[in-house]
Amino acid sequence: MTVDPVAAGGFAAAAPTYARARPTYARAAIGRIVELARSTPAGTSAEVLDVAAGTGILTGQLTRARLRCAAVEPLGEMAAQLRRALPSVPCVRGTVEALPVRAGGTDVVTVAQAFHWFDAPAALAEVRRVLRPGGVLVLAWNVRDPSVPWVAALDDLVEQHSGGRPYSHHDERRWSDTIGAAGGFDTVVEERFDNPVATTVDGVCDRIRSISFVAVMSPARQDALVEDARHLLADHGLDGAVEYPHHTVLDWARVLHRSPVRDASSPPDGTPAR
Repeated sequence: MTVDPVAAGGFAAAAPTYARARPTYARAAIGRIVELARSTPAGTSAEVLDVAAGTGILTGQLTRARLRCAAVEPLGEMAAQLRRALPSVPCVRGTVEALPVRAGGTDVVTVAQAFHWFDAPAALAEVRRVLRPGGVLVLAWNVRDPSVPWVAALDDLVEQHSGGRPYSHHDERRWSDTIGAAGGFDTVVEERFDNPVATTVDGVCDRIRSISFVAVMSPARQDALVEDARHLLADHGLDGAVEYPHHTVLDWARVLHRSPVRDASSPPDGTPAR
């Protein structure tokens, strides 16, 4: 399976930090995903496939909301964190461009904080293939609020130390255009939910270390970045407890049709498709 080398190296190295430091998604956004799942023809029996599930942050929230969930994650280090946290959730290794799931195997596909790493046309073709008629694709994002001065300054500091992000930020892309260009989906709806994250200065620094392109930096460069971040936060009067302003953004669309089944053998043993 092929994964972007920055994503693979960074997330493999930072998996425990990622599990500890990354915020959960807004409760109202989770409620919206539950509504979308129950709006499919399967109703309360809807099955959710969380793709590029990482350490299982969204998977866990959806499971606790009583949705039937399974997970696909390409990186062994991240999948190990998910299995440790959610031992009852089926989880297999795989990429979104070649999902180890049978055609029409699920009602909802969720992708949290990961779609910007994908080969979008191939990924969307696979999502269409595995969704049942009336199924829904949901992209979920926890987005920092750059209108807050210290948040914008911290983002700039991270980019200065790292040389810049190797991907577009959520607000720099129109996912409706990306999904619309692929065909096979209804109109994309974007919804935004307040999600202030209660944390600490140490938590903000852990959050920085969990960023993929920071995690691949040398330990010395990471330490220098974190030291500068601590000074920046102190200069903005932040010490101890911190409210880190975020929004959870959902971009969702209902599938109009399924793609033809690709020529492949049945999914391997352990596939999360029920």
